[in-house]
Order: sequence, then structure tokens, then C-alpha cells
Amino acid sequence: MSENLHMHDGADYRLAEAKISWRDNVIRADSYDDVYFSVEGGLGESRHVFLGGNNLPVRLQNISHFTIAETGFGTGLNLLAVMAEMHKFPALQLDYISFEACPLEVDDLERAHAPFGEVAAYAKALRDALPPRWHGTHMVPLLDGRVRLHLIYGQAEDMLAKMDFRADAWFLDGFSPAKNAAMWNKNTLAHVGRLTRQGGTISSFTVASGVRDTLQDAGFIVEKCPGFGRKRHMLTGQKPLVTPKVTTSTRIKQVAIIGGGIAGASIAAGLNRRGIAATIFDSAERLAHGASGNRMAVQSPRLAVDHNVASQLSTLCLSFAARLSDTLDCSVAKQVISLDWPHREAVRQDKFRRQFWPTSLMRFVDATEASALSGIALPLGGAVHDYGRIINPVKYVERLAKGAALALATKVTDVSRLDDQTFHMNGDRDITYQAVVLAGGADMTDILKLMHKSGIPVEITSGQVSHIPSNSGLKPLTAGLSFGGYLTPVDEGFHELGATFDRTAAMAVTDEGHAHNVGLLPKGMAGLIDASNVSGGFTGRVSQRASTPDRNPIMGHLADHIYCLGALGARGMTFAPLLGDMLAAEIADMPVSLARDIRHALDPFRFRMR
Repeated sequence: MSENLHMHDGADYRLAEAKISWRDNVIRADSYDDVYFSVEGGLGESRHVFLGGNNLPVRLQNISHFTIAETGFGTGLNLLAVMAEMHKFPALQLDYISFEACPLEVDDLERAHAPFGEVAAYAKALRDALPPRWHGTHMVPLLDGRVRLHLIYGQAEDMLAKMDFRADAWFLDGFSPAKNAAMWNKNTLAHVGRLTRQGGTISSFTVASGVRDTLQDAGFIVEKCPGFGRKRHMLTGQKPLVTPKVTTSTRIKQVAIIGGGIAGASIAAGLNRRGIAATIFDSAERLAHGASGNRMAVQSPRLAVDHNVASQLSTLCLSFAARLSDTLDCSVAKQVISLDWPHREAVRQDKFRRQFWPTSLMRFVDATEASALSGIALPLGGAVHDYGRIINPVKYVERLAKGAALALATKVTDVSRLDDQTFHMNGDRDITYQAVVLAGGADMTDILKLMHKSGIPVEITSGQVSHIPSNSGLKPLTAGLSFGGYLTPVDEGFHELGATFDRTAAMAVTDEGHAHNVGLLPKGMAGLIDASNVSGGFTGRVSQRASTPDRNPIMGHLADHIYCLGALGARGMTFAPLLGDMLAAEIADMPVSLARDIRHALDPFRFRMR
């Protein structure tokens, strides 16, 4: 047996569990022998130390955007204090970036929130929207999208080192320095300094001399202030303005998006959350005309035994995409089972079984359990993805695009630049755009040529899905099945079975394509489908998809005020929602909280750099 086969045996990709206890109904972190908030009034402490310490009641007036970062999400009480103040600032868009190594369970959060009735509604909204406990960045829209919580799960020092946002204010709230030294060490606070804008501020409950000295080394001017309750003092600080703040760019108000599929709709949704108008251009007469227009689609992760950058990207995108599918009522089935088939997949999943993964991301079942979960008799077991989804992609695209202007049946033949920050589409001088996004799916190569962009290798392939008439054996299916192909539950009398992979990008539905899809089924399942009925009872759909040589999407900046999101391959419904939101943040000059190595893996020009 190859040595490499067991190279990653025992790898643990789970987050650390929070070790807690309750004393006098106050939650304590046993690992640090410290409380999560003051016994004298946690909410009052949050308001005094963090909101007041950063002078937020004054600074948040009459501004359009602000970024708060926090070391130690804990119970989320600081965020709840901020949310409760948001009604005073109706024009404000807020990004709240918080780091947490050991996320609490929802039941513990509910108990911790119980004493604070005045923020009960915000607390429930937060708990209902929380992401799974997986390592990395999770985007959580709150208050109708006005607040964007970026929950970054992992050790703060490690995660801070991978970030490139800029914060206006920091809540330094990581338990006592004497009991949690890593949160207050030189490296951690140096990154806090690096990630703070000139003129940005910090506040903390601690005034320990080591913390003061380290913050000064990180570039802050610090001072003691009156503390809260029995604490005589707290700490505030400011990063001085080295150069005067000069604003030369025009605020983005209108964005043109070329492409009406899942990529374009996801970008439009992200811009809408940030108060920026978008117009979607597409040559088809409706949205989701291309690969996004199938009857059903799969959202699932593509994991690797070393949980590399592509694997991490897959999980973070699934976290956001699945939660959003549920919110928009587009989920047909809320579970996908990756069967131990074909052989290469069985070998890979056997390696996964010797590792430790979050159970909500992947857990393993035998054939009996898989059959019970799916509702039909299955000949083998596999990996269950509880955040996997079968969705209605057309509804998903339409609901994401809600709020955007639509220019359908409009082929973009010309994008003219009036000046550095103004574009016209097809010579129309009546509407100007401050940014253009290329999100044309399989048309990406043509659009890149139109914009005179080269060096981005995009391959176009086609895939045929088969619409399989339901029968007594298939009708009870309630989960999505993955096995080198995929099979969905029934919808309007048909299941989706896919898919072919054709490098010629052919567009005709064929009996050969149907036969190929039936042939993907694991042994013992083919009898569920009457393959003799291919010509008479099967219908199908062929669409084209774009991908790159490394199978990672492309997302980011192409030139001044020109951006792209594409090459999503067969996983557009998983990748696009989060990446579209992050690209919208980049366009709006708001925080992009994806780790640096993930952003590099998405860079449109990464192949040229290699």
C-alpha cells in the first residue's frame, strides 16, 4: 500500500469546542477561567467599553459606511449592542468582522442572551442566521442586509495574518490577557494595527501595561479612561493620521453586469445589500437562460483530503449558498448524500473516514442508514452533507436579481469608457455606469475579447441532464444523491439525472447522452430507471459551462472599474452566491473577508503570474 495513501490519516479539520460552565446564570469560559461578560451588566459594559470607547454614537452619524472588527465574538453581545443602535443611523451600511476560535452552540447562546430582553429580537435574528461551525469566513447578512457579519472561525492570530481589510474601529474583547495571552501578544496586535485605517480606533476593558505597550508598538496612541462597574479603568486608542485623507474617486452608484445567470444575479444581490444600483444585461429574453436554467441543481462541497485552498473555498461557499437558498425558499431537498461510487470516489471517501471533519459538513453512513435518509433502497453508503441542497436554480437566480434593473434581449456589443470612472453600454449616453462586471458564464470568452482582456484561459464544455419520469421506486427519494453524477428528488413528475461532459460544447440532447447518464448510476440502482424508455419518455437539457485549468473560478479586478466573476464550472450554484457578494464588496470598496490565499486562488490573472 502506498505511503501517500495514509499521509493525511487522522487530520482534524474541526474547530475547538468551547468549554463552558454556568455560575449564577453567568456563562464562563473554563479554558480561560474567565467570564464572557460582566456580571454587573454585560450589555451596559458593551455599550460603555466598546461603543462609547470608540465614540461610535458620534462617529456613526451622517456617514454611509463603517467597519468594526472584533477579537472574540463570544456570545455576540457586542454585536447586539451595535444592532440595537442601528435605527439611529438609517443611512449606515455596517461591516462587522469578528474572530472566534471556539464558537458557542446555539442553545448556550440562547441562555446567555436571555437576561437581555431589550435586544431579544436582535438576538433571535442572530441565532437564526448563524452559520455552521466550520473553519474560515462565514458571511451573515442581518437587518435586511444593512449589517454584514463576517464571522471568521479559527485562531485569531492565524486568521488575522491572512486578512487585508481595513477597520474603522476595533473591539478588543478576548478574555483576560493573563489568561489568554495569545489574543494579546505582539503578533496579534501588530495585525490589528496593520488592519486599522489611519484615524481608526480601538477600545478594550483591559489596561494591562503589556497590552498598552504592545498597542503602542502597533501604531496606536493609547490612554486610560474610566471603566465600567467595578473596573476603574479601560483602554482606548487611535491610529494617528500620517497623511491627510484625500478622496479622489467617485462613489459607485450604478454598476453594469453583463450576464443574467447565477453569477450576475449574485453580484446584483451583493450590490443591492450595499445600496448600489445594478443593471443586468443579457442577450436572452429571460434570466437564467444558460447553465443556470436547469430544472434543479445541486449545491454540495468538493472536499480534499488535505483540505487545500480549493476545498476550503468550497465549504465557505456552500455555507453561504445553502443558507441563502433556504432563506429565499429555493431549496427542494436539504441533504445530499455522496455515495461510495465510482471506485475513485469510494477510495477518496475511505480516506475521509480516517479523518475528523465537522459532522454538519460531512458524516458517514452505511447502506441501511443511507436508504433511511434518502427514502429509497440504496445498495451502498457514503458521506452525508447536511448543508448540501437540491435547489430550484431559476427561482434562485430570479430572487437574487430582485431589485436590479434588467436589460434583457440586449446583447452587449460595445462598452465605451467616457472617462476613468464612467462607462456607456452599446452607445447609450442616457445612463452611465461607474463599474462594469463580466459575468457571462459560457459567453465569458467572447466578453473578455470584447473588453480586450487576454491571458485568462477559459474552457467551454457542455453537459446534458436527463429528465427522468418518476416511478414507484424513485418517487420516495427525498435527498440529493451524488455518485460521479447526480440524481434529484421528483419535481413536477420528473427527476434530474446528470450529467455528461462534452469538450466539443455540443448543444443537442441525444439518446447517447441519456444512456451515459443512466450508466453513471451505481450498481444496484440502474434497475430503478427504465432505460428502454430513453427515446420515448426521457427529455433533457444541454447547457454550456466555463471553467479554468485548475477548476477554480475567476473573481476580481481586471482593469480600472472593470471586474469579473465566472468560470464556475458545474458548481455555479455553490460558488456564485458568496463570491458575488465578495466581489460586490470589492466594487463598493467595502471589506472582502476571504483569506488572502483564497483570493489568490481566484485571481483572474493567476495563470499569467505562474
